[in-house]
Amino acid sequence: MSPSDPTLYEVLGLTPAASAVEIKTAYRKAARNAHPDQGGTSERFHRVTEAYRVLSDPRQKASYDQRLGRSAGATDGGTGSGTSAGRPASRAAGPRSAPERTAADLDRPPVFVPDFSPKNPPLIPLTLAGQQVHGVPRRPGFLARIGSNAAGRFDAENRTIRLLERELLDEYPAGRLVNGLHIPDAGPRGGNLDVGHVLLGGYRMAVLGSLMASPGNYRWDGQHLLHRGREVSTLRLADAVRTLQTRFPECNATGWLVLHSPNGNPFEPIVDYPPTLSRSAPATLHIANPGGLLRELRRFFAEGPSPNTVQLPVLAPLIDASTR
Repeated sequence: MSPSDPTLYEVLGLTPAASAVEIKTAYRKAARNAHPDQGGTSERFHRVTEAYRVLSDPRQKASYDQRLGRSAGATDGGTGSGTSAGRPASRAAGPRSAPERTAADLDRPPVFVPDFSPKNPPLIPLTLAGQQVHGVPRRPGFLARIGSNAAGRFDAENRTIRLLERELLDEYPAGRLVNGLHIPDAGPRGGNLDVGHVLLGGYRMAVLGSLMASPGNYRWDGQHLLHRGREVSTLRLADAVRTLQTRFPECNATGWLVLHSPNGNPFEPIVDYPPTLSRSAPATLHIANPGGLLRELRRFFAEGPSPNTVQLPVLAPLIDASTR
């Protein structure tokens, strides 16, 4: 960094004494102003994102402060605590619990891979890379609506989108939700697959289907979904998970079928599970109500590597599959 370059604190309009909360608040304001959609430039947006990436991480912040010629203690306002951001040593060391990982890691700003700059443009337009929601559910045609649950599925998919936008994406800036995908099945059945949603975050991919739940409980044994003794379609979600896992081997792809109650209660106990079924064990497909889905998705992404990474080589073909 040359003497004429602004410091990372100056990029966000802060002083080195700024708290973690002040850094986050300043980043959100600066990111809005720097975004090309708001009259900014890709260069300014990149500088703002890079500044927050460093200053929001205690270790990177301490290293950066030392390079500026300041001690970590001085940056913390002379607390003398010996840890960055004034945190007790017992909290700074050792593994964090799942709730702490969720709060600390999912709330970080997105880091785009591969990185981009004015001289190295992103793989997809910045407006798409920075957008959290892409595509819309595929509206069924007239013939598809006759004698089928297509209309109910369309309603359920819209409910899932609203749920994720309202309850998850706001706290997970790196999450990217792609809706209404149409992809070729790589399995032996062949043909094409209509996938309601794919939620991409870090190196994990949640493949989601949505249905409106008829009155009465459902039963899931890990392979079959039953309602009043009759098997219910899982929308070929397991096929979609296997296809996407094959196409994107760098990701951990897992499926969820979310059942929405007609009364809108996200925590209604819709699904029964046999006592022998471990709901925490790895599986290709899970069944959940909306409340359970949110809880499981937070854990799924928080426990993955680099959850604040946005993989542009994965996001680009997913967006393409939603526009066919």
